[in-house]
Amino acid sequence: MKKTKLSSKFWIALTIFSLVGQVAWVVENMYFNVFIYKMFHASAEQISLMVSASAISATLTTIFIGALSDKLGKRKLFICSGYILWGISIWSFSLIRTDVIDKMFPMAVSAASVGVSLVIIMDCVMTFFGSAANDACFNAWLTDVTDDTNRGAAEGINSMMPLVAILVVFGGFMGFDLNKAESWTFIYQIIGIVVFVLGILAIFLVKDVPVDTSMNQNYFGNIFYGFRPSVIRKNKLFYIILMAYATFCISIQIFMPYLILYYNVSLKMDNYVLIMAPAVIVAAIVTAFYGRVYDRFHFKVAVIPAISTLMLGYVFLYLFQATALVFIGSLFMMSGY
Repeated sequence: MKKTKLSSKFWIALTIFSLVGQVAWVVENMYFNVFIYKMFHASAEQISLMVSASAISATLTTIFIGALSDKLGKRKLFICSGYILWGISIWSFSLIRTDVIDKMFPMAVSAASVGVSLVIIMDCVMTFFGSAANDACFNAWLTDVTDDTNRGAAEGINSMMPLVAILVVFGGFMGFDLNKAESWTFIYQIIGIVVFVLGILAIFLVKDVPVDTSMNQNYFGNIFYGFRPSVIRKNKLFYIILMAYATFCISIQIFMPYLILYYNVSLKMDNYVLIMAPAVIVAAIVTAFYGRVYDRFHFKVAVIPAISTLMLGYVFLYLFQATALVFIGSLFMMSGY
């Protein structure tokens, strides 16, 4: 089968939207915990509550907004508006500071407890806009634009961006003292503005692909169709693979929000960036090229080495604490991911 050529405009849109979107997610998934811990002395239970609430928000948003974009056949509308509102919600975190809280809530017993509550609430709001724009609609648009001959290559770029984003954020954060509120204020303002501007750029870079909406007019019927027992029985293999993928995603979401705290607090590694950076660079290169492996050999063959590499990384990180072995475990884990 001849490979379908994609335009340069598509590759530019894919690269910048995926990268900036993942930078925002890295800040949320890996640094919100650090932020709420350092600025408001959040407990492990409060951090877990924030992670859980954000995960529920992301799941529900992706399901309901994804189905809505199917019904309307309008990905661009949600991508543009979603990124704009996502940027505004990220910027708003620059206002969650103890000095601002003291002025807004003078009767509060503890500015720290109010701060924790505000961060958890705003994390859910930010997650709603981010999941609507990126998870639900940008990824659906990516599927709309590509086909079986080029989807692996495109997804290889898309999948390497979480790793590149980690590197960008780690490198960018090295110049900040994260124990100071003004550092967090500047970080949220910059990322918020960048994401907002990207929403504006989407108006010019993203072009809707015609989507057949004739089968998607029953909105709630489409949402609940996939959960019907009769549908599951008719598509057993698909749901087995879906459950395996859900297990993989759960494993990622269990460790990723705590990874920096694990390196920094549990393993007492002040130089964790020097460990993570080389691992992320190598893993990103592996991921970009592995998309082409998928295009050539397809799912059954391509998935086994990836999952095996991820599991090997988990085993290393579970068993060892020495710097060299933690690096090897991180390399395997990120590459498999």
